[in-house]
Amino acid sequence: MKAVEECGVCTCGPALCTLPSSVTAHRSLRCGDYGTQFVFDDQDADEDHSGVCRKAAPPVPSEVFASVTFDPPTLAAECVASPSFDPPPISATFAKACPMESATRPRRDWRACVSPEDDGLCPPGFNVRFEFNKRIADARTCTPCSCEAPVGGICEAEMLVYAETSCTTKIIGGGFGIDQNDSRCTDIDPLPIAAMRAVLTRQRPGTCTPTSPVSQVIGDLVSGEPRVFCCSNNFN
Repeated sequence: MKAVEECGVCTCGPALCTLPSSVTAHRSLRCGDYGTQFVFDDQDADEDHSGVCRKAAPPVPSEVFASVTFDPPTLAAECVASPSFDPPPISATFAKACPMESATRPRRDWRACVSPEDDGLCPPGFNVRFEFNKRIADARTCTPCSCEAPVGGICEAEMLVYAETSCTTKIIGGGFGIDQNDSRCTDIDPLPIAAMRAVLTRQRPGTCTPTSPVSQVIGDLVSGEPRVFCCSNNFN
C-alpha cells in the first residue's frame, strides 16, 4: 500500500485595493494641527469599487475645520491562500474474506483460500500467498497553505467630499487624486462635510508567493495486524 505524500499545489489570490472611508478634519490651513478623524458610513458600500456615496454621521460642521487629510486607498495586507485540501486517495489492494459456509453466492473471480500452516508456509494447492492488514484507520490531514506578504500593486483613487448627503451637488473643492503612498492634505471651502465618495481610478493587484509550494500530507495510516491468506491458483 502506498500513500501519496502531497495533497495539492498551493496558490495565492491577488491582493486587492480597498477604498478609504475616512477623512481627518483640521482647524488650521494646510493641516497644521492634529485634527479629528471622521469615519463615513460604509454599510451600503459595494464590492466593485464604483464609488458609492458614504454619509457622514453626523456631518462635519464647517466651523471646526479649514483643511482635511484624505486617507489613501490601501492594498490588502495579505493574499487569500488556496483552501484546505483533503488527503489524497489511498492506492491499495483491498480484499474481503467470506467463510466457506457463507450464504453469499460466490463470484467467478473469487479464490478459495485457507490460513497458512503453523510454520507460516502455504499448504499444497494453495500456493498463492496474499498478506493484508486487517483494518486501516486514516489519520492523515493536509498542511494548510499560506502566503508571503504582497509585493507590487498600485492603488489610485479620486476623492470627493460633498456638503450634502446625496453626493450629487455642492462638491467641496473638487476631486483629489491620491495613491496608496499619499495622505493628501487639502484646504477646502468652508462648508459642512456631509458625505464623501471614493472611486478607484487605477488598480493593479499585488501578488503573493506561497510560503510552501505544496500542501503536504501529515499523520499516518494506522493499520491493524497483518493477515495472511493462502489461495488456490484457479478462480472458482
